[in-house]
Amino acid sequence: MMFPYIEILRPSVFTLAVFAVIVSALIVGFYSIFQIFIAVLVVLLISGAGNVTNDYFDYKIDKINKPKRPIPSGRILRKNAAIYATILYIIANVLAILFLNIYMISLALFNTFVAFLYAWKIKSSFLGHFVDSWLAASTFLFGALFVGINATIILLFIIAYSANLGREIVKGIEDIEGDKKIGAKTISAVAGKSFAGWISTIFILFAIIFSPLPYLFNLLSVNYLYLVLVSDIIFTFSCFLIFISPKKSQKIMKIAMFIAIVAFLVGMI
Repeated sequence: MMFPYIEILRPSVFTLAVFAVIVSALIVGFYSIFQIFIAVLVVLLISGAGNVTNDYFDYKIDKINKPKRPIPSGRILRKNAAIYATILYIIANVLAILFLNIYMISLALFNTFVAFLYAWKIKSSFLGHFVDSWLAASTFLFGALFVGINATIILLFIIAYSANLGREIVKGIEDIEGDKKIGAKTISAVAGKSFAGWISTIFILFAIIFSPLPYLFNLLSVNYLYLVLVSDIIFTFSCFLIFISPKKSQKIMKIAMFIAIVAFLVGMI
């Protein structure tokens, strides 16, 4: 079994965040390995702290939906989780202040505030899906802020935000039973699984429709188009799975999102 203080960070979701920062930095032409490493570390620490904060506030839901997680299983005390999250937030922002520019520091501080507010008040509301997607997609903006945000980064952000929003709504379908018991107002809890499934599909299709634009606007090469089409096919398949197995659907979406990020990288060739 994984060490609980590592497990609660949810390292399985870190891969996308790491690639988001690296790819966006390379897209804007920034190549300092040390500073990119610091930026990745800042994103991972804030993301990990956000996951710890989520588990701190969600322990009642997790007793129903995910009882094996570190807090509901008793492997981490809630008060210790609070201290742990605070330390991670502080380290992340100190690193940003010491080594990154003012724009990146501002975004790190802002996302620290948003991550805490999301876990504390917003996650169980209708807005939760949208705020969480900001936290995920803004990692592309973070990496680009080494130099500045250009048209390619804006399109990447739009595609990532829309795709992640679709996936977050699917995760809400997966957690519907626990959400209903605590009175959460997620889309699926309020409007039902079928409606939430269609809304998720719309956002995924929106991401698919936008995906060829970086090539059509001559921002990236045909290499991008070839690989992003593979991502689009996988996303389309995941949409059909939403109504059969939401859990499998959102896992397949992760694969499609990873391929889409790599597509932006190879599109620079």
